[in-house]
Amino acid sequence: MSCELDLLFKLIFILLKLNTMSRKVKLPNPRLITGIVGRDVVKDPYFSLSRLYQTTLKELETLPKSYPYRIETERLTKERMGLLEKAKSVVEFEQALNARCIENVIQEAKSELLLIRKLPNWAPWEPLIGEAPENQWKWPI
Repeated sequence: MSCELDLLFKLIFILLKLNTMSRKVKLPNPRLITGIVGRDVVKDPYFSLSRLYQTTLKELETLPKSYPYRIETERLTKERMGLLEKAKSVVEFEQALNARCIENVIQEAKSELLLIRKLPNWAPWEPLIGEAPENQWKWPI
């Protein structure tokens, strides 16, 4: 059984490798390391980010159209997609976003997507269950 699993994992790895090799990398990452402990270099950041941004826009459609978070996140995602399309290099895209490392941008996009998927369960756009305490929304107190 263990030998069969090893063989299966090797086959899957080879297929995934072939899939990424057959695809043309639009913006290859020039870095060998990120300089951040535990953060690996993403070989094809254009592909990763464009897929994440497309998925984010699709998932945002599950939220109410008038919800301010949806409106602002759609605007920001479309703006970043535009910057990604125009960029001629990874470094140029990072500079346009004022980001130090594209891998951080990818992680932020993944985190945003996870949050968007949780929001329908929480329904923060619905009215409060009870009356808010006095001065709850006042800052600083």
